[in-house]
Amino acid sequence: MSMSEATPLPSLESSSPTAIQGSSGPHASFAIAMSVLTLMTLGALGIAWHKGWFRAPPLPTVIVPIDWPGEPIVTSAARRPLSPHGLPPAPDPRLIEIIPEGVLPIRADDGATPLSVYARPLPPQAEPAPMEPRVAIILRGAGIGQLATLEAILRLPSDMSFALSPYAREIDRQSGEIREEGHEVFLDVPLISREQIFEDAGPKALMPTAGEAENLTRLKWSMARVAGYAGLLAISGSDGLITPDVKDLLTRQAETRGLGLVTHSLPDKTTSAPQTNHARIDILIHRDVPPNGIDEALERLTAEAKKNGSALGVAVITPLAIERLKKWSEGLAAQGVRLVPASAVLLQQR
Repeated sequence: MSMSEATPLPSLESSSPTAIQGSSGPHASFAIAMSVLTLMTLGALGIAWHKGWFRAPPLPTVIVPIDWPGEPIVTSAARRPLSPHGLPPAPDPRLIEIIPEGVLPIRADDGATPLSVYARPLPPQAEPAPMEPRVAIILRGAGIGQLATLEAILRLPSDMSFALSPYAREIDRQSGEIREEGHEVFLDVPLISREQIFEDAGPKALMPTAGEAENLTRLKWSMARVAGYAGLLAISGSDGLITPDVKDLLTRQAETRGLGLVTHSLPDKTTSAPQTNHARIDILIHRDVPPNGIDEALERLTAEAKKNGSALGVAVITPLAIERLKKWSEGLAAQGVRLVPASAVLLQQR
C-alpha cells in the first residue's frame, strides 16, 4: 500500500483544544473554588480571633473587704512598722565618692563627716545632765544571719550600734532596716591577725602578710559595699589585736574620710592621723561565750563605765547574746548608767 492510500491522521490543530478542555477544565475550576473558599475561611477565623470570639471569658473576681489591724503586718514588702526613732535614709550625697566597686565615704566640702551625719543623735535634754557614766555596745557580724540581725534590731534598744559585715547579702537593704529602727551602723572590717594567720576571715580580709597597697585595695572593697555607716570596727582573731601596719592604714583612712574607728587599742602617739575619732574596746564578747560568761562580761563593762566615765563593748550577734543584752540594758538606769550609741563615745558627746 502506498503512502497516498494510507488512512489520514487526525489534525493536531483541530483535536488538541477539544482534548484539553474535555480532560482538565472542571478540575481547574474546582481547585480555584477551593482556594477561594480556604482564603475566605482563614480570613473569617482571623477576624474571629481578633475580636476574641474564641477566647475564654475572664474568671469572675470577688473583692472582699478586710479589716486590717492598727499596725501593718510584717511581709516581705513591709517587714515591720517604722520606728518613730528611725534615722534618716542614707547615704547623704555630700558624703560619697563613686568608684567602680561602689561608693566610698568622704568628708563633705562644708566640713560634715560620715561620723557626725550618720551617728544616732542623743536626745535633747532640758537641763544639763550630770556626768553619769556612759556605756556603749556594738553588735558585730550583722547581716550574716539575717533572722538574728532582724531579731536584734527589733528587740534591742535603738542606742545599741550595729557593725555590718561586708560579706552580708542584700547589704543595702539590711543597712536600711537597721537605720529605720534607729540604730547607727558601723562597718565590720574583716581582718586576719598575725597569730591567727590560718583563720578564715573571707577573701577580702586585711592581712599582716600583704603589702599596704593590697590591703588598701581590700579595705576599699569592703568600704564600697554599703553606704551610710558612721565608722569602722576593726577586730582580728580571738584576741582582737591588729598589727601596727594595718592599724596605721585604718587610722589614716578613717581620718581622711571622716569616719570613727573602734579597735582593741588606741592609736600610737606617732600615728600620722592623731585627730582620728578613735575608741578602744573595753569588753569583747565572742560567739561561744555561755550565758553566765556574757552576764559577767557585761557587769565588768558597767563597772568600767562607772570607773572611767565611759566604756565600750562589742558582742557577736547570737540569740543568746540578744537575750542577755536586753535584760542587762533594762537594769542600767537603776545603776545610774546611761546607754549611748558608740558614736557618742567617739565624739565624746554628753
